[in-house]
Amino acid sequence: MSVPFSTIWTQWFPPHGPLNENNLPSQKEKVFIVTGGSSGLGYVVSRILYGSGGKVYILTRSKERADQAIAKIKSFYEGNDGGTQVGSLEFISMDLMDFESVKAAALEFLEREGPDGRLDVLFNNAGTGGRKNAPKGAQGHEYHMTTNTLGSYILTKHLLPILSRTASRSLAGTVRVVWAASLLVETGAPPSGIKKEWMQDQTVVRDYVELYSQSKAGVWFLASEFARRHSQSGVLFIAGNPGTYNTNMWQYTPTLLYWLFRVFMRDESQHGADTYLWMGFSYSITVDDAVAGRYAMCDGRWHPGQRSDLLVALRSEAEGGSGRAGEFFEWCDNVTKAFLP
Repeated sequence: MSVPFSTIWTQWFPPHGPLNENNLPSQKEKVFIVTGGSSGLGYVVSRILYGSGGKVYILTRSKERADQAIAKIKSFYEGNDGGTQVGSLEFISMDLMDFESVKAAALEFLEREGPDGRLDVLFNNAGTGGRKNAPKGAQGHEYHMTTNTLGSYILTKHLLPILSRTASRSLAGTVRVVWAASLLVETGAPPSGIKKEWMQDQTVVRDYVELYSQSKAGVWFLASEFARRHSQSGVLFIAGNPGTYNTNMWQYTPTLLYWLFRVFMRDESQHGADTYLWMGFSYSITVDDAVAGRYAMCDGRWHPGQRSDLLVALRSEAEGGSGRAGEFFEWCDNVTKAFLP
């Protein structure tokens, strides 16, 4: 059921990816959403997209932090003499812990873009690291699943029509939804990725590492199910591990554990966006890859083979699988239905 240690090791110390800020093609006239774009990997992605000419919406909780990030990004390109045609940056308030806030953010984006607007790539980047004794979300759901998975599900559901419209007038496979998973999908998620009994009773799992890990397995399951269920939309859905970086994702990690893993962490300013850029823009990725549930890993390549129980979970019972990914998708739809379009 486990993956080879070499596969885990290469995600701690990955080779540099094929796409980076130096060779990313111009994104002029394209529109992007980066959730959590004011810090960490989201900030780096936002900066690169802006520098390549894209219109970037940063969806995050704090206006103050978003304003600081926007000013910092603009300052980064001031005086650039290399012919860079920068894009634009906009802030929309969104708190993933509150489904009402997520719905409001999606509707505000749609209003700003208008009936002729577009959305080329949605980067579902925002999330939380493992947090012991974490509070519940505003609607009473478990913290990690609320922040890492359910909020992004609601956002994606609301934005699927504009993504589909954009896909209808774009090159095949270039309109995408990118989901941030984690190395802990393969090292910490319970058998089948998400416990069925947990979906019936969210108190049956107490360990915060397991709760975090299964929320990230859920991210992959959602990307796969969206790809299967909306294959005719023209939108490509992909999930993957963006890498291990020293960001505020670790803010709730016990000090001893943080310093234990610190040796494996990289500076996000160095290649921190490479996996996202590959998932978001590589022409080598196809809709067929997405429908097959392929999983990306740092710094821009396919995982050589995930855990066997997780691969079984991606397939329906009719296909010889357990159907757990499909069950989870339906569960997400049920618990968030009051906030869906």
